[in-house]
Formats: sequence, structure tokens, C-alpha cells
Amino acid sequence: MIILREITEWNECEYDVPNHDYLVDDNKEFLLAFRKEGKTEWEKFSKKRHFTRSRRRFKKLKEEVPTNFVEPFMADPWEKKEYNSLEMFM
Repeated sequence: MIILREITEWNECEYDVPNHDYLVDDNKEFLLAFRKEGKTEWEKFSKKRHFTRSRRRFKKLKEEVPTNFVEPFMADPWEKKEYNSLEMFM
């Protein structure tokens, strides 16, 4: 597994776009986990996700592959009292 840090410069955007760290397989095709910019915790996905590097720049980090992960945050629309359906995702 390889850890990549995104170093893309997002000059064309009117707002700040964070660059995260990504844990990918050796072929750099699948994303296994990621770490948000400025955080120390790695979020692991329940299954591999396709990873594309097009139009972005990365550098390889020389740090140990993480072994401790937190679950990715996903808002549950059923916990919100103001929603009675899945309107939040539509």
C-alpha cells in the first residue's frame, strides 16, 4: 500500500479546496482509506473505491501504513427530525 498526499493547486476555484492524504493499493487504482487535511485520523472505507489521479498532483509520503482507522462520517437522514424522507440525498 502507498500513501499519497495531494499537492494540487486549485487556483481556478473561488474557495479553498482542501488537499487530503490517500491510502491506495500498490497499483494506485483503488482507494482504501483517506485522511482529511489537518487531521490525524484515517477513515477506512468498507470496500475499495476506484481512485483516479487525473488532473491532480500527488507526492508519495514515507510514513508507515496506518493500522488504526475511524469510520467515515455519513449523515443519517432518519435521525433528523425535520426530514421525513430521503429528501436530503435528492
